[in-house]
Amino acid sequence: MPTAGDLLRERRQERQWTLAEVAQQTRIREDFLKALEEGSYALLPSETQVRGFLRSYAETLGLNADEVIALYQQEQGDPELVSIAPLTPPPRARSCLMPSLSFVLFTFLALLAVGLIIDRGWLNPTTLPPTATPPGFTPTRILPTATPTATPTLQVFITPPRSTASPRSTRSQPGEGIEAVLEIAEPCWLRVEADGVEIFEGTLANTSRTFTATEALSIRMGNAGSVRVILNGEDLGLQGNPGQVVTQSWEAGQ
Repeated sequence: MPTAGDLLRERRQERQWTLAEVAQQTRIREDFLKALEEGSYALLPSETQVRGFLRSYAETLGLNADEVIALYQQEQGDPELVSIAPLTPPPRARSCLMPSLSFVLFTFLALLAVGLIIDRGWLNPTTLPPTATPPGFTPTRILPTATPTATPTLQVFITPPRSTASPRSTRSQPGEGIEAVLEIAEPCWLRVEADGVEIFEGTLANTSRTFTATEALSIRMGNAGSVRVILNGEDLGLQGNPGQVVTQSWEAGQ
């Protein structure tokens, strides 16, 4: 069975492309491409980058990226995950003829508490003696006094004029950075670099993601026809045709 590297090398040779030409199109280092073709995956930085480079390389050559990833997984011998549900013992049936120990104990304590209340007379109400009125006290009647009528006061409210703020331009100005909102309809593989550093790589669908950068932003799309880009508030529309691999780059102040 051919390996993923054999499939990539044969297709590249069919197109009569050199590793240097492929590296220029995919922006993957030439030594990494050679390691992928030879199956020397340990020379690459991480497992995530191996899968991302294989997908980008396959899409550039017009191959099915999922089949190439599947061959790679067979080479690595990825085990199939099997979930085992824990055994749950059947619920124990409780006898209806014999009362439980907790019920008997609760009944006994309740009867004991009632007996103590009756024995000590806690249920008999306590009658308080009437309060005696001190001798010589004569209640005094307080007559109501007239309430003066308040004179209405005229209040004048002055509303300060509102300042009209000038609308802010949606295009990026020098030093303001870059903000790109991606609206993705169909599944699309993406690799995003901000200021020369890779910040995201993966496949997204039916979602919206925002990426920012200070100086430069580069986005490579495996299915440009399903990606709409809104750059600093300006709708740039779809970035290509369905299935087309497109790389877009923007710099601050453009």
